[in-house]
Amino acid sequence: MKKRIGISFTHTNFPYYWDWFTSEDLKDDIELVNLSFEKMNSDEILTCDGFILTGGVDVEPSLYGYSALYDNAPGTFQMERDFFEKEIFEYSQQQKLPLLGICRGMQLVNTLQGGKLIQDLGEHNKTHKREEADKQHEVKTERNTLMHEIAGTTMGSINSAHHQAIHKNELGKNLKPNAYSVSADGTIEGLEFEDKSDKGFMLCVQWHPERIEGKEQNPFSENIKKRFLQEIRKTNMEKLTLINPATEEVIATLNADTKESLGEKFKLMKKAQPGWAALTVKERVACIRKFVELLDAHKDGLARTLTDEMGKPLQQSYNELNGAKSRISFFMDHSEKWLAEEWVIREGATKEKIVYEPLGIIANISAWNYPYLVAVNVVIPALIGGNAVFYKPSEYTVLTGMHIRKLLRQSGVHEGCFELAIGKGNVGAALLELPLDGYYFTGSYKTGKYIAEQVVHKLVPCQLELGGKDPLYVMDDVEDIAQTAAAALEGVVYNNGQSCCAVERIYVQEKIYDAFVKSYVEQARKLKVGSPLEKDTDVGAVSRKEQVDFLLGQIEDAKAKGATVLYGGKALQGKGYFIKPAVLVNVNHDMRIMKEESFGPVVGIQKVKDDDEAVALMLDTEYGLTAAVYSKNYERAEKVMKKMNTGTVYWNCCDRVSGALPWSGRKHSGLGSTLSYHGIRAFVQPKAYHIRG
Repeated sequence: MKKRIGISFTHTNFPYYWDWFTSEDLKDDIELVNLSFEKMNSDEILTCDGFILTGGVDVEPSLYGYSALYDNAPGTFQMERDFFEKEIFEYSQQQKLPLLGICRGMQLVNTLQGGKLIQDLGEHNKTHKREEADKQHEVKTERNTLMHEIAGTTMGSINSAHHQAIHKNELGKNLKPNAYSVSADGTIEGLEFEDKSDKGFMLCVQWHPERIEGKEQNPFSENIKKRFLQEIRKTNMEKLTLINPATEEVIATLNADTKESLGEKFKLMKKAQPGWAALTVKERVACIRKFVELLDAHKDGLARTLTDEMGKPLQQSYNELNGAKSRISFFMDHSEKWLAEEWVIREGATKEKIVYEPLGIIANISAWNYPYLVAVNVVIPALIGGNAVFYKPSEYTVLTGMHIRKLLRQSGVHEGCFELAIGKGNVGAALLELPLDGYYFTGSYKTGKYIAEQVVHKLVPCQLELGGKDPLYVMDDVEDIAQTAAAALEGVVYNNGQSCCAVERIYVQEKIYDAFVKSYVEQARKLKVGSPLEKDTDVGAVSRKEQVDFLLGQIEDAKAKGATVLYGGKALQGKGYFIKPAVLVNVNHDMRIMKEESFGPVVGIQKVKDDDEAVALMLDTEYGLTAAVYSKNYERAEKVMKKMNTGTVYWNCCDRVSGALPWSGRKHSGLGSTLSYHGIRAFVQPKAYHIRG
């Protein structure tokens, strides 16, 4: 796999930076990436092994506390570029990746480290400011510096094309000059870290090594380039490869986080969260409202990315985005009410009230099956409540997580209040070691139990949304068997059967069993399984390759124990992780498919003689997420629903979630609630006020 150098885009002489690296320099192991503030391709930052911050228009003066009125100031600044390159710089430091700052790039690094600039060199522009061509002058290096080590000389000739300079008395934190102009002004020509311990390679120069005259022989160009390439080749980032489950093609290869980079992000979050919490609920909701607008504006690209990562039919990706907007609307409409201070006693000598305060910094270790819907259940109320969120998207849907981060930033959520933890299970485990103020996980019972055990000593909230083996019971009084079978089928196969509350086992009263099964199979045969990008596809690819083998294993176990497969249950030949929806009968609870979570488009349909037998079988599970009953008689159905030890029950519907109702599991299906007002208050802590006087 090739190492990648990200070069920040500039309208000023960009080809020089690109062409500085010859094919002989790059060989077969390094490639260049154009990181453009105009494209806002910040996702590409996470694919790079090192960076060059280039020259160009002046840094926006507000970044270092100065006015925009000065000689030679540009007609316009590019604040969006400043923030884009700030993200590059911060990422390079979090991951300890090589960074080379050139001209404006050096000035930006200084300001990002808290330093200031001389805005115009005045009479010294004769030495430094470009006219028809770059100026040429001498430079001297400081001994015992990285610059001196690389250049191998104390004196040399460089080019110059700037009217600004580093303020000698306002150097950025941990920066030291390593080269000066020999001319009378003594302008700082290079910077590096003073304390290099626990830092990646970083060198900044005020000149332009990429276009210096005779650059191939000039040590202030050629030696810098060679050393930079050396440092790139030394990087050893753990890579995370994302695969399209429908085509088995690589979508992206990203850098995974380390314990150290997570620690750096946590420091940023700790600094940022109090400022976010200081806003009013109304102000935070306004940012989320903008986020919803951005979701809508970018829905086509977001839906396509989601389908490419997860394999669900494209229309269902649009549906997920619409569902996310609907849930967010609930939080926007009701958070002010449920987070407002409550006066309990207003009269008498001692008044009493309750105030709701944020927890602080919480982790959301999320799932891949509904990356928007699962995320908004936690991320949105947590942010509205004044928290910062350390969000770990599933390793299968990282690009979607990156889109969420980008749009939240654009919506006005404070920088550092929503950060990503990118990687596999080891990265999630590293989050558990940080001193966070709450943990919110969606995934398997096994992992949820592990998380709870690891953080219990911290005495902070730990909320778990885990799996299910959700039953659906069809009573003999249903009025439309075909319609009921269609609803059950959708509950089984929607989202490729990969929903937490998908129907995973069906019980049908014996009087209508044959008719129900016949209708169910007939409708299952009409489903189109195939490319999720085709409009008429009903079932796309299962998201993970190993899940196909797991589902086939459940089917084989059931067949070995007497079950009959009426339809499907085979993997499709060719590329992609496709499986035909499976319909099994003659099933019982000795079979894995009726007891073990499936998470795919497979189901067993079991005959029962009456409501009591149905209830006994429905309760025969370690899980307790949802249960559905179909009947024309609500009173009869309610008797069954009351007996269900689940967080949610359905009458004549299934596989449904509402923002207004709590989403919670019992037993192995989880702990705590999201959604509804319970989900708003899950991310705050009450404080009691006793007021006398």
